[in-house]
Amino acid sequence: MKYKILKKNTLFQGFFKFEGLEVEHDTFAGGSFTVNRELLERGDAVAILLYDKYCDEVLLIEQFRVGPAARGDDAWMTEVVAGMLDAGEDAEVCAVRESIEEAGYKPYDIKYLGKYYASPGGTSESLLLYLGYVDKDKPVAAGGGLKHEHEDIRSFWVPREEAVAMVKNGQINSGAPMLAVVLAFGIDGVVGC
Repeated sequence: MKYKILKKNTLFQGFFKFEGLEVEHDTFAGGSFTVNRELLERGDAVAILLYDKYCDEVLLIEQFRVGPAARGDDAWMTEVVAGMLDAGEDAEVCAVRESIEEAGYKPYDIKYLGKYYASPGGTSESLLLYLGYVDKDKPVAAGGGLKHEHEDIRSFWVPREEAVAMVKNGQINSGAPMLAVVLAFGIDGVVGC
């Protein structure tokens, strides 16, 4: 199966970039057809679940998110540390940087959990997921996010089993934190890494 991008143009450039694409691709029945699609370009990101294995607790964060706010939902989401990769930046370096900025912890060990596409029908963004081992009693910074990035982040520790329960009951309800918890601990709360 093959595809070819015939045309690509920028429709909007702001905090995010919105592009129009004309794409020709093969079909499962044979032959091909051409479609026009819009694409949100926001870059790639990392998400890291911080875990103290000695006290069996995970660090979660909470922050305002415009997507749920626009729907009239609770706009303060329970998540894991995450951030956008800078151009040419190593993903693990980004995960450590974001851990310090958002939560105040520097992982002493990092395990790769996987990669996924946020919403492949409309954005090219992929996320790399990690489990970061930290000592809960040894923060290296205040955390809370960066003011110049308009971040206002609250972090808190919960037992591993509670984080799994938060995924099951819908309290953690966005892709990266849900996947990080499930990939790290399984849906039944058994430590996977």
